[in-house]
Amino acid sequence: MKSFFQKGAESVSALADKLLEEVQNGLSMFKEVVNGLPVFISRESSDNYSVEYDEKHYFVIPFVPSETGFALHTMRCLPKGVPEVNNLPKRRVFHFAHEHAEVALQQQMLSSARDIATENQAESVSSLESLANDIDALGSKLTYGMLLVGGVAAIFNPLLGAGIAAKALLPGVTGLLSKYGLRPAGEKMTRAQLEEQIKNAEKNVLQQFSESSTIKVINPVLQELDLTLRTDESEHDPLVDPNLANGSFAGEDNARWKQLTITAIYHVYKDVYQNPKLHAEAQLGPEDIRWFDVLFSNQED
Repeated sequence: MKSFFQKGAESVSALADKLLEEVQNGLSMFKEVVNGLPVFISRESSDNYSVEYDEKHYFVIPFVPSETGFALHTMRCLPKGVPEVNNLPKRRVFHFAHEHAEVALQQQMLSSARDIATENQAESVSSLESLANDIDALGSKLTYGMLLVGGVAAIFNPLLGAGIAAKALLPGVTGLLSKYGLRPAGEKMTRAQLEEQIKNAEKNVLQQFSESSTIKVINPVLQELDLTLRTDESEHDPLVDPNLANGSFAGEDNARWKQLTITAIYHVYKDVYQNPKLHAEAQLGPEDIRWFDVLFSNQED
């Protein structure tokens, strides 16, 4: 009987390790809703750099079904083959559809400060840098909180712990399970030890970007999306009429930033786009769906 239970435990542990390996190799995006604001977080890689950076992008994407009227997609982009801990120069890039979107995002972050700000942060947003810090604090609470829950669950149920921790394998976190010993195979570890290790991991990841340069752009693809949502087919057809998305970003990373924008929009709109019953609620007309068909043609599920 003892041998039977031991084999069962070994089987669960092996399944947990297999799940963890699959998640580390495949999971690149997750989403949550925080006080009515849909929040998406993903990690991307690209070989289309003119000058290599380790970047965080913050896309404020018009999205009518949400309580806020927009979604927030944060995305870390690294050159292909570059590890998450690296010596590349860091920068943050905010993407807005228009000049009023920044104010809307600031107001939303402030109204939700109790839930999304760290305890020692000021109660006002005075710059893009502090706004980025607030957003990173939100991402940190979502990802590391989930990692902590998964790690604690792993003490009692390795397979359950692996499943929960899967959602925490996000930008900057993929290597943390092995680096900090938080494996869902059920190593004996107290909650205090887990909390301490996760806090250390969090500090190391966030510190990389806390003093990096911050850029604000009016994103031409988001401009076009905003226009399509405010018009019907008789007023504007993005595949026939002049299209704002054909505009360029300032600088030399135009193609890469456009592709990242399309990926972010796809993540936000995927469920709506694929379900015709949701099109009207999202203010998507047939002309918008045709444009999405073209825009998303290279996206992978």
